[in-house]
Amino acid sequence: MSFDLNHKYWVSTSKEIGQLLKKQNRLKTIEPPENKAISFKIFSELYVLYVELVNKLSFIYFNTFQVQKRAVVRTLVENATQQLMLLKEELKEMELSEYIYLDKVLIARKLTPRDLMIWRSPQFLYRRPLDIQNILSNNKLYMNDQEKEETDAKDWSKVTEAVELIQAHERARQARVYKSNIKYDKKKYLEVKQRKKVTYRFTFKPNQAMSIPVKRTLFTADFIKTDESCKDLRDKNENREESNDETEMERINVLRDNAARIIQSWWRAYKTKKIYKIKKQFKREMLGIRKTRRLKRPNRFANSVLEMYKNEQKRRKLDEDFEKLIMDERTRLLQMRSPWMMEDISDHIRAWFEEFYNKTGNFHAYPDPVKKGTVLVVIDETMTPIEFQETLNKKPMSKEEKKKLRAKIKAEKKKLRDKIKLRKMKEAKRRLKLKAAGIIDVGFILSDSKPIEKIEATMKQFSIDWRNVDEYLNKNHDPIKSWVTEEQLDIIHHELRELVDEYMRVEYELLRKALATDQNVPYKPQKVKKPKKKKGKKKKKPVDPTGDRTLSSLYNELKDEGVIEVVSHKDFDEFISDFNFTADDTRDEDNLTTLGPAKGDIKMVIQESMLGMSEFDISKPKSILLVGPLNSGKKLLCNIISSELDAVFINLSPEKVYKHADDMNMFLHIVMKVAREFQPTVLYIEEAHRVFFKKVPADQKEISPKLLAPFITKKILKPIKKTDKIVLLGTSSMPWAAKPQLKKAFQKIVLIPKCDYGTSFLLWLELMTENATNDLENYTYSALARVLQAYNSGDITNNIANTLNVERKMHLKSEALNPREFLEYFLTELDPPLFPPELKMMEKFSKWFGKSNKFAKMRHAIMAIKEAKQKKK
Repeated sequence: MSFDLNHKYWVSTSKEIGQLLKKQNRLKTIEPPENKAISFKIFSELYVLYVELVNKLSFIYFNTFQVQKRAVVRTLVENATQQLMLLKEELKEMELSEYIYLDKVLIARKLTPRDLMIWRSPQFLYRRPLDIQNILSNNKLYMNDQEKEETDAKDWSKVTEAVELIQAHERARQARVYKSNIKYDKKKYLEVKQRKKVTYRFTFKPNQAMSIPVKRTLFTADFIKTDESCKDLRDKNENREESNDETEMERINVLRDNAARIIQSWWRAYKTKKIYKIKKQFKREMLGIRKTRRLKRPNRFANSVLEMYKNEQKRRKLDEDFEKLIMDERTRLLQMRSPWMMEDISDHIRAWFEEFYNKTGNFHAYPDPVKKGTVLVVIDETMTPIEFQETLNKKPMSKEEKKKLRAKIKAEKKKLRDKIKLRKMKEAKRRLKLKAAGIIDVGFILSDSKPIEKIEATMKQFSIDWRNVDEYLNKNHDPIKSWVTEEQLDIIHHELRELVDEYMRVEYELLRKALATDQNVPYKPQKVKKPKKKKGKKKKKPVDPTGDRTLSSLYNELKDEGVIEVVSHKDFDEFISDFNFTADDTRDEDNLTTLGPAKGDIKMVIQESMLGMSEFDISKPKSILLVGPLNSGKKLLCNIISSELDAVFINLSPEKVYKHADDMNMFLHIVMKVAREFQPTVLYIEEAHRVFFKKVPADQKEISPKLLAPFITKKILKPIKKTDKIVLLGTSSMPWAAKPQLKKAFQKIVLIPKCDYGTSFLLWLELMTENATNDLENYTYSALARVLQAYNSGDITNNIANTLNVERKMHLKSEALNPREFLEYFLTELDPPLFPPELKMMEKFSKWFGKSNKFAKMRHAIMAIKEAKQKKK
């Protein structure tokens, strides 16, 4: 992305931020809307605006290289994303659902539900330290000499093995050739073998002119010089009587010419037809007559992965230069200006002594280090000479008076605290009453938002700091040196003032001692209150049983045992699904949606949970459970999450865990240590209900599926901190077979809905056109989607892959594809036949999910109250 475009983009985005802040400030002053639909509309409009803002700011952040400006943009994008999550939580509570539908706002802004997706991989990836990345990628770029030698030795051993394998195959091939030649014609082969070989060495050098001119053969012969058709040439009788050798050669030449003519005729006809077909398709598409029925996937973010890494290297170089500039500037200031700064500080303190002595005949108490020392003198937070004189004229307070004064101050502080607490309680009660009446206090929610306050403060400070800076002239992304100088001067001043205070305190005590001698008053040195060092509770560091082992050995141990798996790269576009476009139009009298989510809505929930795994500080769930029938796409979603995060995939399914039953504590210690060091990390449990089985089936007893259950909370979830990029990911196709602990172990539970018509249509369209684009241009996708809609997406994918195999695609032109073939695959080719999931099964999933999701519980409670009122009527 060019510098000019990024600059213009930032200018327009900063204006939009200003307009958004003005809009929010107006909304802060409004009265709580009595109609809940108005509150929903306000929050939905703000949510869409923040989605656009986060997308723009994230793009600007990853294309901004100036270090000081990048810090400003980072603060904005982080707080904008936090506010976005807060708005989404408010909308979820209004919808009483994990899914929100904002069709009216999207239509007004000419957007689609796909535009609400804010995950942008690979820009949001969390970067690992270089030493950790070296272990994962075996990259030599950041290795030391010893590590490079070890890696090169391993690589050379692999090359040696490959060469030996190639040599073995070549010797075997030569042996087979020798055997077949001996078998075919032993005498002739041995004569050839006995001929002397002439060794020749090729000595050509690049850009060397040829000493002997070489004549090049030009293949421009044209054998088509007749009006005879291909059919006439095939029917023509070529069996002529042989007269002599010359006529025989002529006949053979004629046959060769005819053969070449036929080949050229067919090739030219094929080429002409192909060019004509391409031109015809282009013309029809240009005129709008023909449109290719193919799902157009949206383009990913403009920057490629390679460009992203180049930008990262550039940013790292600029960061290093900026740190070097700070150190150089700090060194220069310490060398050039520190003696004069210390002299200025001491002169200022002496002038302060003199001022008080001349006006009051005494010295002001020297500020204690606990109160930042003589910094109080600079910022005028000490007493004036007049105020100090009044304190001298007052009689010293007795112990009882001091005690009463302290008690009075304490009572006033307590009164103020109680007053604030009472005001907050009244405010909370007021909002609870409004919420019970279905009224949302929009103004209070926006006023109480800390991310909005930080965005306002950042933009205000930016307008002050950058008002005299022309960013357009700084195309080399150089840091502003004057700011660095000012910042380092401030830091050095505070450091030197602490040092000067220690020396000036000695001078202050000498002056006080001399004054006491002159006044014949006993001298008492002033007590110095130094800041107390925070004595944190000394926690015993847990003993690390693997402290003597390297991270590389722990990682390789888990990888060799198959616990760490390498997953194939997938992205969200490969989870083919459609959104629910009718839910917003089917709201009831309480403004709640009556239709459940479509399969595409799952992406919104998953991406929302993944935002916290980026480099920004955003809340995220520690554990996610994907619930749904078999072949509904649960494993694919887990694969997508791991790929999009570039995460280490650790499989903790019962099949992997039961091998470590003898020492589970040690095994889980290694797993969590690797997960924390190599984050982002995905801890995966396949069919997680097995870990919490109510009754273990006989065929599962061998792998002890419940072995991990006692350790999940204490050993896995509890050690995960808010800042850790670790998530426990589970799938389940029979959640009702597990105990209630399954719901407690997973913070977020997502139910994958049954396949809808839109998703089914997109599946058939995308997968069939990928297999045979031109041959299935106009096909009955809609009919297939309607008839086979109830089947899961995995079943449809397997059907297309098996029905449209290579052999069947070869016969598509001669034998058209019959839709009955897809139905026959389900009913006849599979044993037993495959039928769609029963309606009772999906109801069972919905019933279990309704008891585990908080929004589903709230909705059921409201519907129960509503039904009870209707029964009374």
